[in-house]
Amino acid sequence: MAGSFGVVGCGYVGAAAAQHFGQIGFEVTGTTTSPSRLQELCSIVDHPRIYRAGAPHSDTSFLDSLDGLLVAIAPTSVSMEEDQYHSVYGAGVSALVEAIKSRQSSRPLHVSYLSSAGVYGNQGGEVCDESTPVDRSNSANALLADAESAVLSLNDFGTSSCVLRLGGIYGPNKDIASFIRSASGQMVPKNGSHINAWVHLHDIVHGINFAFDQRLQGLYNLVDDLQVSRRDLSNMLCDEHGLAPVIWDNHDRPDARIFNARVSNGKLKGLGFNPSVCSMLDPVAAV
Repeated sequence: MAGSFGVVGCGYVGAAAAQHFGQIGFEVTGTTTSPSRLQELCSIVDHPRIYRAGAPHSDTSFLDSLDGLLVAIAPTSVSMEEDQYHSVYGAGVSALVEAIKSRQSSRPLHVSYLSSAGVYGNQGGEVCDESTPVDRSNSANALLADAESAVLSLNDFGTSSCVLRLGGIYGPNKDIASFIRSASGQMVPKNGSHINAWVHLHDIVHGINFAFDQRLQGLYNLVDDLQVSRRDLSNMLCDEHGLAPVIWDNHDRPDARIFNARVSNGKLKGLGFNPSVCSMLDPVAAV
């Protein structure tokens, strides 16, 4: 075995990462909060577990034997969103960080935590990098930023850790390009002038692998190279197929969580990591 790797939160990204590490020879432990998914998890990882970060009396002994850990937890329901965010990014992440600090092992551990480039919020479409302050005017962004800080505090306790800020995710079973094309000729009640960040699942998985191999510490934007507005992106996708353009609003909805920034991936590129999928406009080779 190449070592032992853990994934807390085997959802869309976590499951793909778990499969990848298993394929390259790691003994993999994976967790889910849902008993109904345990059987599915058995076909993905060596050691499936039910684990909910922050739940009383949670068994975190699996942390002791790991060389690497991916934390890929997120709210499981869109209902009661604020309570969900507090539960996951507040109590859940904090409890997991404390469990890592208290693990009964001197075995070196590297931790990667998946966050969101959405924490940059409304930067007016300007370029931002890891030194750009988080937009804390939104409560969700503030909670995400606090969770990031909690994970990065592990670096002061002898456990190397990094935060990977992801763009909007596309890839197998998340064909965002086709979804956008399906809105051809229709009104979409979002501000089309805003610039969003994106990243392919394949590059997320390999970014996680890169972070583990390099034992990265600190903040890193894990996004592809595309930096255009929703309107420009949809126009390019629809024009390619001779479709009518998507009709976007030119204003923000009241109380909307705004993300409008050209997110730089230069820091990771400077270390030698380059996206294999530059944007959803490009064909993707089968993996």
